[in-house]
Amino acid sequence: MRLLLLSCACLVACTKPEPVQDPLDYLRVGVDPRHEADAIIADLRAHGFEIGRRIDEPRYVTFDAFHGADSTVRVVTSRGPALSIQVPDVRWPERLWVGLAPGYRADFDGDGQKDVLVSIRERDRACLAWAQVTADGFVSEVFRPREAWGESPCVIEIDAERPRVLLEVSVPDAPALQARVRIPVTTRGRQWVLDDSPEADAHWDREIEARERALEQAAASGDSAATRRLRAELEWLGQLRKAEEPVLEPAEDGEEAR
Repeated sequence: MRLLLLSCACLVACTKPEPVQDPLDYLRVGVDPRHEADAIIADLRAHGFEIGRRIDEPRYVTFDAFHGADSTVRVVTSRGPALSIQVPDVRWPERLWVGLAPGYRADFDGDGQKDVLVSIRERDRACLAWAQVTADGFVSEVFRPREAWGESPCVIEIDAERPRVLLEVSVPDAPALQARVRIPVTTRGRQWVLDDSPEADAHWDREIEARERALEQAAASGDSAATRRLRAELEWLGQLRKAEEPVLEPAEDGEEAR
């Protein structure tokens, strides 16, 4: 009997205890972008929206939707709805429509994931917004214009390979309405700067020469409004072309500059 009890004690002592399940094993941080996007789309459809394009990327889902005069673009990440652009919006009354931009989709930081390109239509132009989604689910702008370049900025074209954008701005404090110029902007280090490459020089020259010819015609015909507008645009183009960009400081992490 003593031998039997001893054997049982040894058996119990040698048995490996079951590990305690860590409650964190059941904790799931964030949401599945696809499932969350499906739920948002279902809700929009229930409110009369028609879904347009939908793009599924490893880190996010983006889509646009329309209902009468209402339009929206959504970006859903592991954090849930990370970006929502609505039209109409009282903050930007000039916006008439928003949707995902067609065509080539860039990968600005080279992480293998395509960026989000949005088209925003105004009364007399269509502007592009360029955003990227980070690994932790945040949405950030790739391009943000400087206030010193002009007012009411609008990205007209994007060349993601260079990268370069063609930016249209209104001339600050112009004496004439609709005084606008288009300027080339590119990257230098980690900053967006006015493009002064030989190819961009040709663009600056065309912008200036076209306005000089138009100014002669406007002056000859006595069109005072056009004359004021063209003079304001020429003055602003000259000021921007001669503007000094800020000095770029070397970065400590090996990048060219900040």
